[in-house]
Amino acid sequence: MRFSVAAIVGAFSIALCAPSVLACEHECQVNVSRAFADKYELLSNQYFTLLNSKVEDSLFYGIPSDTLTAAERETAVKTVKDSVVGAQDAWDKTIFQTVFDTIFKDEPKFKGDCNHPHRVNQPPLGVNWTMPDCHNMDYICGNPPSICHYMPMIKTRIVKKLTGQLQASVDGDDSNVYVSFVGPALQTVLTAQPKLTPYIATLHGNLNQILETIKDDLVNFADDAQWKHEWDMEIKILLLTFP
Repeated sequence: MRFSVAAIVGAFSIALCAPSVLACEHECQVNVSRAFADKYELLSNQYFTLLNSKVEDSLFYGIPSDTLTAAERETAVKTVKDSVVGAQDAWDKTIFQTVFDTIFKDEPKFKGDCNHPHRVNQPPLGVNWTMPDCHNMDYICGNPPSICHYMPMIKTRIVKKLTGQLQASVDGDDSNVYVSFVGPALQTVLTAQPKLTPYIATLHGNLNQILETIKDDLVNFADDAQWKHEWDMEIKILLLTFP
């Protein structure tokens, strides 16, 4: 079969002029990751607040009430609670990178060609993607509608990773929260209050029990009762503003 030069040139011109679909580039990746991370930070902070509440309620469980004065007891509890705030601040700084890596680096990663097969048309500059684009972009690639389409899967991946990291961070006296934060705070308390020396094992055990309770509670992290439905739409709307 022979093709004329004009036909070949025409077909080539059509191919060149066919609109290509662009990927979610760096600005898009950063802002979308930040949008997810901000929500998971809110949810994870609830667990640090719960940890502090349990420290206040249970740190001195099993220790005679007259061991310390009320003021000394309050100061000791505050020392440990302040360390929990430090642990929370340190944790918050890690969430963004975890979310970013989960979406754009872990397999299947949301990168790569979005033109084969063709599903959506790239909107003109200054025009947002639409919810139908989100629905139609039904394979994993690098454009915003693909991320939008697979948001439930992305959330599941993020939650699984964050839950594992959070549970590891409070898992016993060799965990990061204990070794880097509440453990040193407890030592500060013991140094300031030698009257507590006979109860070192009790205090240590109480902190471990508190951390174990938090670890168990984390099985519900970011479940349907915690994640607000409107956050999905908020993130989708942001996502679809990027070219």
